[in-house]
Amino acid sequence: MTSGKPRYIYTLLALLLVLPMLPLAWIDPAPGGLYGRLKGLAYDAILPRPGGTLDPRVVIVDIDEASLAREGRWPWPRARVAALLAALQTAHPATIGLDILFPDPGDPEGDAALAQQLARDNVVGAVAFALGKPPPRGKGPWRDIRTAGLSPSLDPGAVALGHITPLHDADFVIRRLYPWICAGQECHATLALAMLANWSGLTPETITHWRGDRLCVGAFCLRLNADNSLSIPYPHGGRFPRVSAADVLAGNGSEDILAGAMLLVGTSAVGLGDLVATPLSANTPGVELHATLLAALLDSFQWSQLPYDAEIVTTAVVLLLLITLAWPYLTTPAKIAATAPALLLPGLAMATPLAGYWLNPLPLWGAVISAVLLCGGWEVYLVLSQRRKIYRAFAAYVPPVVLRTLVKRGLGPDQLDAQRADVTVFFADIQGFTALSEQLEPEQLVEITSHLFSEITEEIHRHRGTLDKFMGDAVMAFWGAPLPQDNHPALAVDCALAVHRRLSDMKDWLARRGYPEIRMTMGLESGTVTVGNLGARQRRAYTIMGKTVNLAAHLQQQCKAVGKSILCGPELCARLPEERILRMPPTGIRGIEGKQVIGCPVNLPDPEISSATP
Repeated sequence: MTSGKPRYIYTLLALLLVLPMLPLAWIDPAPGGLYGRLKGLAYDAILPRPGGTLDPRVVIVDIDEASLAREGRWPWPRARVAALLAALQTAHPATIGLDILFPDPGDPEGDAALAQQLARDNVVGAVAFALGKPPPRGKGPWRDIRTAGLSPSLDPGAVALGHITPLHDADFVIRRLYPWICAGQECHATLALAMLANWSGLTPETITHWRGDRLCVGAFCLRLNADNSLSIPYPHGGRFPRVSAADVLAGNGSEDILAGAMLLVGTSAVGLGDLVATPLSANTPGVELHATLLAALLDSFQWSQLPYDAEIVTTAVVLLLLITLAWPYLTTPAKIAATAPALLLPGLAMATPLAGYWLNPLPLWGAVISAVLLCGGWEVYLVLSQRRKIYRAFAAYVPPVVLRTLVKRGLGPDQLDAQRADVTVFFADIQGFTALSEQLEPEQLVEITSHLFSEITEEIHRHRGTLDKFMGDAVMAFWGAPLPQDNHPALAVDCALAVHRRLSDMKDWLARRGYPEIRMTMGLESGTVTVGNLGARQRRAYTIMGKTVNLAAHLQQQCKAVGKSILCGPELCARLPEERILRMPPTGIRGIEGKQVIGCPVNLPDPEISSATP
């Protein structure tokens, strides 16, 4: 079980990282602030990229750099603008909308000529507003009394007008505009909407619907956002033919393009200040915004804020918060089940544009990222905790190769608990240790035992065994746990033979220091035992218990009685290949090859041992 303190820290981090995402779904970002810029970037990231072919229904008459070079710098004389409109009328367009303002009076003759053209039934002029305080969320059009459009000399009352006022988001990018803006009691539709109403002869109206109110001109409809704004439908993908104003004035044969089309007169010239920042470009001609909106109206192309988006995002963030808080307490199947909705939620923000909606993805993405970091961090913490547990439990007992395998595989929370395992047990004891300890000084005794036990430990690890404990002058080890080993009987026997050889090799080391010769007796047996973290509440250790352990210990004690250095139990001998068994009828012992150092006892005094006689 994981301790409580890490869980408390995890819970605190979850609340600090995920909970702040909730108010982000409701607040409006401050202009120029970091949140506003991030929200704009997120919107642009989920925005489908436009494409498609030229739309001949909407044509842009462009006062471009070539027009300024040929006709002179802006502002043009009113008579020249009137001549441009007159030239356009000869092509019999459906309607003409001007993305141009005439706030100041010009020369009388020019104003008269321009007023005559603006008064035509199929012409819509432009008006702009200096927007003040916005209306309450979802409550009516934006109202302001400060306007700029036509000078009094052009008789604004005789001209159909549409507003061209953009709505800048917090990052100063234009993504929306208001379909209506009112000055006092007089309200003006946006230019594209006014052009469609002019062409169709129908009055725009708002239709209430639970999936979002719609602004309609007859059968042509667009969904409104919750604040009654219109999202400029950049995903519509319309691209529009362009005709240079200079070519129109020169009569260079553009009638086929202009005939029957809805014409928008605007400018792409850099010096005229009508290049605006949009999700598509930082220098988009303002006339393209109205062309895009007009084409979307003609197609009823729906692109708007997802209804109840704040409520939906809030619900999703709360769900992610609950999953994050519950994560440390969930089982693996429950975590897998909880991961599915957590992974699907980010797709909500990515999938809604496919249905013609958008929402603010920042709170959702922020909550998902925080949840992934926290849950992933918790899983990393568990893995590292398991590794520390494995190292603490086995570093002193198992060889490095086994320890690396344990760490690589990992241990479940119950794999250190007591369980049954088939193992081979090994006991080794120094003969005559009591007499030896009385002959030597403590420092000498420590030197001998330290060197001897190091040699034995090295052989146990080399043969992939688990060192259980040192018991005074005795050593206990086993094979077959914590990792199963199919050949653990052979490994244990090979280790015992190797230890016996090491004792022979130690004779020179002992002689050089003036120490007496060391002899050891060893007992081995195979069988089923209980293995795991066993012991008292105050202290536990990874060890084994069972009849097989007792039998191996007893065999080690009987070695001196039968005159053997190594004795194996009957179960171990039965598991070894026949060619390794040495039959010794004269002594009544079956042994394993190796200079009469290993034997299986027969008719020993202990009844439990003799009952296992082959």
